[in-house]
Amino acid sequence: MWKKIKNKSFLEVLSLYFPFLQWIHKLKDPAVVKKDLIAGITVALVLVPQSMAYAWLAGLPIQVGLYTAFIPVIIAGLFGSSSQMSTWPITIVSLMTATALAPIASVSIEWYMIYASILAFMTGIFYMLLGFLRMWIIVDFLSHPVITWFTNWVAILTIMSQISKLLWVSVEKGNHFFEYIYNLILQIISGVHLPTLIVGIGSILFLFLLAKIAPKIPRVLVLLILSITLSYYFGYAENYGGIIIKTIPDDLPSFVFPFFNEFSGILTLADYWQLMMYAMIIWLIAFTQTISVAKFVGYQTKRKIHPNKELVSQWLANISSSVFWWYGVWGSFSKTAVNIRNGATTWFASVVTGLIVLITILYLTPLLYHLPFATLAAIIIVAVISLIKIQPIINAWKVEKHDAIIAIITFAWTLLLSPNLERAIWLWVILSLALYIYRTMRPKIVEVSMYKDGEYRDHELFGLKTSKCVSIVRVDWDLYFANAGYFEDQVLELVTEKTKLKVIVFDFEWMNNIDSSGLRMLENLVERLQKMNIKVYMADVRVRVTEKFHLTGFLEKFWDKKIFIKTEEAVKYVVKKYGKSTDAKNLIEYKKDKKKKPILHKKIIKQIDKL
Repeated sequence: MWKKIKNKSFLEVLSLYFPFLQWIHKLKDPAVVKKDLIAGITVALVLVPQSMAYAWLAGLPIQVGLYTAFIPVIIAGLFGSSSQMSTWPITIVSLMTATALAPIASVSIEWYMIYASILAFMTGIFYMLLGFLRMWIIVDFLSHPVITWFTNWVAILTIMSQISKLLWVSVEKGNHFFEYIYNLILQIISGVHLPTLIVGIGSILFLFLLAKIAPKIPRVLVLLILSITLSYYFGYAENYGGIIIKTIPDDLPSFVFPFFNEFSGILTLADYWQLMMYAMIIWLIAFTQTISVAKFVGYQTKRKIHPNKELVSQWLANISSSVFWWYGVWGSFSKTAVNIRNGATTWFASVVTGLIVLITILYLTPLLYHLPFATLAAIIIVAVISLIKIQPIINAWKVEKHDAIIAIITFAWTLLLSPNLERAIWLWVILSLALYIYRTMRPKIVEVSMYKDGEYRDHELFGLKTSKCVSIVRVDWDLYFANAGYFEDQVLELVTEKTKLKVIVFDFEWMNNIDSSGLRMLENLVERLQKMNIKVYMADVRVRVTEKFHLTGFLEKFWDKKIFIKTEEAVKYVVKKYGKSTDAKNLIEYKKDKKKKPILHKKIIKQIDKL
């Protein structure tokens, strides 16, 4: 860090910790300010109704959604490396919040709100720790197919949770998803509230229709205005018994540290543990999306994104949310896309969004009095439908069946355990780690030969002729304690199959590292092969691996013209030294094996030949 800052000015050093200083000079340009104003206002117009809907989805009063769309949005914009990214509550985490808090917050709404703020605080702590430890790369271990399946199921859960509100029937949740479905069907058979159903279905159809004919219009805002107008004009509540929002508090909550209040002391250690587990799960899912949004912004704007700074900005946003009895916030794809589409250039767009929300809280909430709850349910359902993805699952099955199988198991397990989603997440983590370990325990070890493009390739895939006396063996993974034995077994199996084998050349081009177990195995294997009168050579050894060979003395033992920079050099040396007694010439020129049919598709081979 000192090397990075010692030659920088004071302002440059300050901007490392306060990223908004890198953009503030751009506000001198009226064109930039104009674009940021338009983008900020546009996002705010969409954010106001959706934030209320998502707070309702999380089980919180709808005004909490407005509160959460104020200060956290501004703070995340000020401290993130992506100035166009919009941070606010997102669908999946709203549902996860409701799932996490339902078992321990059934007494009063005050309890529920303070528990939500504690959950946001814990999530912020995870952001802080992983930000300072620079461990944001942990999200790279998350399997995309599994995330897709899990997101699909959460989306289904969300839709099902809103159907009862769309019909305005009272449904007991029960202990499992199937029990909830059964109770919902019974209530539907008993009868639904027709005016609520008409408003809900009409709102859904209106959102889809407007998205198709006028995608650039803020459809949620238009629906909001239309629903309030029609509800007031026809007397939706007075004449038809519909449920409306009515009065929303027009002030802001006081500053309260989540752990210093009359309710937090009632929580047991088991409750805190459960909240912490959910906070970690929410962080994994939310930060995966946040980084995806940041990468999307970087791709669109051609600017470098710093994941670690995004961790810090999300930490500050969630901590600020928690101390005002609000709940967690994360990067949003849809609102970020609106920012970019409207030309947002700096963090000022987020400031504008937050201030518009503040004005709404203080002065405009009376205008929302006649908004039907069925409209909010429709907004949630339409937003969640976009989360359901089928094609990535099909692609996963085509590309790597192991990923798809784990994803399907996670989906089924989530179905059985709902609404206890944290158990499904643990299964997901365990299976993903198990699959990773299994893959590294069984690296691909192949015999290669010369292809017509001058590269050594898998003789089975490309239908290449090999030598009976000389084998070139390639491993496409690091050698470590978990796979060292497997590598040794595969090599010895090859020796058993090739009774005339005299020379083995190990191609280590794809091996980037080796641990002490792998090195010990390699030493023993070389000694064993030499006792069998099989000469051993190595090629394409990485610098890092060579250094370890040197530190352990293996390099000095083995150096005697037995390690080559390139595999082709090693093969030429073998041909020159043993040419009369081997058929190694097959390995230095392209020879197709007429007895073998290439496993790869012809089109793929043609593409390789063109490169």
